[in-house]
Amino acid sequence: MTTSPARWRLRRRPGLVATLSVVTLLAGCGHSPDRLPELDRRFYYNLPSPEDQNDFLRLKADQRQGFLEEKGLWDQWKALPEPQREAAASGEVELGFEEFALYMAWGPPADTQDRDTNGRPLQLHTFIRCSSGPKRGRYVRSNLDCDGTSSETQVSIGQGVVVEIIYPN
Repeated sequence: MTTSPARWRLRRRPGLVATLSVVTLLAGCGHSPDRLPELDRRFYYNLPSPEDQNDFLRLKADQRQGFLEEKGLWDQWKALPEPQREAAASGEVELGFEEFALYMAWGPPADTQDRDTNGRPLQLHTFIRCSSGPKRGRYVRSNLDCDGTSSETQVSIGQGVVVEIIYPN
């Protein structure tokens, strides 16, 4: 059996094989939203499509704002009042917040229903938060994503503003 020159070189240099394995592993980890800075991760979850999310993960840190500007998210973020931006960046939501601040704080809702309460149209968003397990404290699209227990929060939106927050559990 003959060995190709490339295989022979790898056999002679086991350290090279280990180094290449580590580099490959680290390159794969770079394409995970969990590796993004907190605010970038919040933007990631609010991108309109999985393709946009994949593209965002591949960008260098100094390229992300331009990408977000192209998608219109950066302008929505900058249009929020400073107190809402600060609260959303910390995962906090209060009555009177803009709907986009809610999305930046908790991500997209798991479910949305249109309602008509007393002659005024509302949207009822349901958010799922992991209350135990490895994702404790994170909002997810399905309670199955928690790998533990979860709780729901319902938020009513009227004219683009948070008008009610309900913690049914």
